[in-house]
Amino acid sequence: MAIMLDIFTPRDRLVTAEIAVPNSFESGTAMARHLAALLDSSIVLAEEWDELAPLGKALCCESPSNEELIERLIDHKLLTAYQGELIQSGRQDEIIVGSYRLLQPIGRGGMGIVYLAEHTHLRRRVAIKMTAYVTDMQLRMTHRFFAEARSVARLQHPNIVACLDAGRHSSIKPHKPITDYFVMEYVPGQDLDALVRNGGPLPVHRAADVFRQIADALAEAHKHGLVHRDLKPSNIIITPDWQAKLLDFGLALHPRHALTEPGTLLGTVGYMAPEQARDPHSVDGRADLFSLGATLFWALTGKDPYPETGNPLSDLSRRLTASPPDIRIARPELPADVAELLTLLLQVDPDKRYPTASSVATALQPFTRWVAPSSQILESGSNRQVQVLVVDGDDMSRGFVSTLLEGEFAVLPIKTGTEALKALEQKPYDLIVLDATPLGCSAQDLISTARRLHSDHAMMILVASGTLPVAALSGLVSIGADDFMTKPFTPTELRSRVRALMNRRETVHTRRYATETMRIGANGLQRTAPSANVMPSANPWDLMTVTISRLVVEAGYLAPGYRSRVARYVRAMCQTVESVGEYTRLKDPLYVNMLAASAALFDIGLLVIPGGLPLKPGKLDPDERQVLQTHPTAGGEILMGLAEKFPSETGCISLAAELSRSHHERWDGTGYPERLAESDIPLSARLVSLASVYDSLRSRRPYRPAVSHSRAVRVLTHECAGRFDPAVLSAFMIASSRFEQIYSEYPV
Repeated sequence: MAIMLDIFTPRDRLVTAEIAVPNSFESGTAMARHLAALLDSSIVLAEEWDELAPLGKALCCESPSNEELIERLIDHKLLTAYQGELIQSGRQDEIIVGSYRLLQPIGRGGMGIVYLAEHTHLRRRVAIKMTAYVTDMQLRMTHRFFAEARSVARLQHPNIVACLDAGRHSSIKPHKPITDYFVMEYVPGQDLDALVRNGGPLPVHRAADVFRQIADALAEAHKHGLVHRDLKPSNIIITPDWQAKLLDFGLALHPRHALTEPGTLLGTVGYMAPEQARDPHSVDGRADLFSLGATLFWALTGKDPYPETGNPLSDLSRRLTASPPDIRIARPELPADVAELLTLLLQVDPDKRYPTASSVATALQPFTRWVAPSSQILESGSNRQVQVLVVDGDDMSRGFVSTLLEGEFAVLPIKTGTEALKALEQKPYDLIVLDATPLGCSAQDLISTARRLHSDHAMMILVASGTLPVAALSGLVSIGADDFMTKPFTPTELRSRVRALMNRRETVHTRRYATETMRIGANGLQRTAPSANVMPSANPWDLMTVTISRLVVEAGYLAPGYRSRVARYVRAMCQTVESVGEYTRLKDPLYVNMLAASAALFDIGLLVIPGGLPLKPGKLDPDERQVLQTHPTAGGEILMGLAEKFPSETGCISLAAELSRSHHERWDGTGYPERLAESDIPLSARLVSLASVYDSLRSRRPYRPAVSHSRAVRVLTHECAGRFDPAVLSAFMIASSRFEQIYSEYPV
């Protein structure tokens, strides 16, 4: 067979050339037959060969030598350079492993070489760890290799590299060693070791976010009884969008059996817990927390916490007794709280460390929004020192708080509430640290006055008490405070709370609207008119819902786009619900429009919950749960307060308050805050409840990953028995495909 090709000569004259192409590889040249063998074995993929231009095919088939053929296949991206090297050296049988073809080596794990590979049919890229056994001792390690595969396969977590497959590969050539392999998801990015070496130490907020993810991954492993035992910078992969992935469970300690040889040192000395150096078989999850701290030290400094001297025995001996290193020697600008967190993680005695990986994740959460402290803020084009007012009748407590904050802020200590009111009349403050029982006036009066006098100022208020119960303190939050603490508290706790509050400070422009929505319960509050450049002709209700939606999203409590999605979810269910009884209201366009417009405000009460509690990754304790469960009531009160400010929007406001108060009620009567059941739950809340749960499941949250549409549908229809109105749930099932479409149009 021959093909006619038009070719431009060097003088740009078009000529027609005839190039021979074999009708079949078997009847063609030796190179064509070699190429046929590569295609038959899937080393060269048939579909990629078919997509190659005729001239390229012809040139490959007419290659003058094997080396030239390989080079041309590499040039056309049909082979990788690594595959070409194996073929040239007569080892092309090593390229195909099970259903995968190896593309190139990408690293070494604790138990073998890791390759980038591709499924020959699905064309999915994966990472394959392989190990070959030559000696009997190595062969005895096969159980550990597959134990690692089984360990990872059991762990379903977004921050753990997933295991997809495993098997054993025998070469077609005699006397070749047996090769075991397991297949992992391929994670683009680079390991933490390379990231820090190439880009320098991570900023605090970035390191906190990365290690919060890894702490969550360790919590999942520990829940299954697995202790990693080899956590170090090279075993953490960071993707381009800063997702952290933990890998290499080759040395994991299993809950029911030991997979190690007696007397063997397991792990990397510089990152190994002291108790692991003594006896690697008896460690628990706290050994991983030590390694987590050592790796965090590296991420923040670019230096090993325990540098090796070259003498393994000396290094090991030093590891058994060495005190935790002070990270502020390497980076003195880091907050003291970070240094204290690391000191706890790196304690020689495991009983003195954090008790669980979940508690570490919780401790890291506040630092994910940390910025370098500064005593200067930019306001109205000029520098001004951050002003802090400390109000406490107890001299020792007032002095303690003032001393802790004076290093970063300008602090004015005040003994009585009466003096504090006079100070507030003279100027605004950026932060007020207020004892909940001030002398001379009530905390409520002081908070209300501060908000009234400086409604356009981004003022944060932290309330503290050693006598009032948590419920009373949360009540102060509902009327204007931003957070609360119970006395006594540690220096770390105070600085962490203050830092979190200062990070939450919005600009004066944004705070003007936040004051209107979050502080509506304060006496005498004056509404500030919107500036001319912010939606001047907008409907007041639309302006309010947009503003509140932005605040809730910026606080991290709900995912971007939720306002549009929830409104459309509600409309979709109204269209499919059966028109009988009270559900006929859902066919009234006026009611549906009002409900859709009000749906965005269902979780406004979260804005008055202190300390980022709704975002806590770990399990809430009873007191925290009690505080969190006040947000429906607080949201309803805030919204009803708006009725006086927006008399023209009373209908929408009342509906929004109704669904805000009741969206956590359950059909079976086990919800909160009033334990309403069945038809006693307002119809609006029954629809918004289901819509909000669906949207929450589809959105990634700090305490769990996002789930797929099919998984969300299954959770709502099969795993939430007694939670939803059966008629509303039936409407959802009919409209579920519409839900998926809506989510895809407003992705997170």
